[in-house]
Amino acid sequence: MALALGDYNLGFLFHIIIETPALFNFFVFPSKQLGTHTPHAHAVIRQYAVLILTSNLVALNFVWRPVDELSGKIAGALAVYHIAPSVRSIIRLQRQAHDGRPLIPSEAFLYLVVHTICGAALFLHFRTGMWSTTTS
Repeated sequence: MALALGDYNLGFLFHIIIETPALFNFFVFPSKQLGTHTPHAHAVIRQYAVLILTSNLVALNFVWRPVDELSGKIAGALAVYHIAPSVRSIIRLQRQAHDGRPLIPSEAFLYLVVHTICGAALFLHFRTGMWSTTTS
């Protein structure tokens, strides 16, 4: 069974909630990602923000949709997306550990937790959607 609360498919809802602040941050403050010495790359960061917006719009269409094969495939694709920020967070945590900085109350730890939860909820929806088609 997909993770749901009432009529909401939580994996899609989590994705929107987690990624909306990121897309605004990437679009409005690209220098925070790359620094002020790389203004030519700001367009790439802003383009990434638009890609996140697009993924949110796709997810929004599936928040209230019943679990089926199509919603399972979309959830699977979004679950795969959440692997990259999780890996990036793990690398940042390893760097923090190497430098002797605390791991638990860190931004990287928070990002790892939220992307793992979101990815797991989406993967569960993927599994449920794909399994429901094989049993029908």
